[in-house]
Order: sequence, then C-alpha cells, then structure tokens
Amino acid sequence: MTIERKIKIEEEQIKFIENYSDYGFHNMDEMIVRALELLKQQLEMEIVLAQSADLYADMYEADEETKDWTASAIKDWE
Repeated sequence: MTIERKIKIEEEQIKFIENYSDYGFHNMDEMIVRALELLKQQLEMEIVLAQSADLYADMYEADEETKDWTASAIKDWE
C-alpha cells in the first residue's frame, strides 16, 4: 500500500534529495524510503539498547557480589 503525503523540508534537505543518483538511487522516492527504513531501524535499536541497559542496571542492583568486585576494581583507578 502506498500513501502520498505532502511534507515540508528545508532547502538543504531538498538539495541532498535532488542528488539521489550520486548515492546510487534510481529516484527520490527510493532514497526517501531507504532513509525512513534506516531511521526506523536506528530508533528501534535505541529502544532495545535502553531496555538492555535497564536490565543490566537492575541485575547489578540485585547482585551484591557484583557490586563488591566492581567497587574493588574501581579502587585501583582512583
């Protein structure tokens, strides 16, 4: 399914998109679709990384032994 949508973009972005062939795209639509795919992947990865960081933080907080050896290792750096 394809939807046409009118959007506002900056002059610099227009110039970039108009050079689509310099980046190996057949047309502007192909370039914009690829850009949206990459943005979607990046945003999804940021969510996964944030969830992973939260999980590791929770695990660290629950594990006293890990806190102890981490504190011990930090002493050598101070």
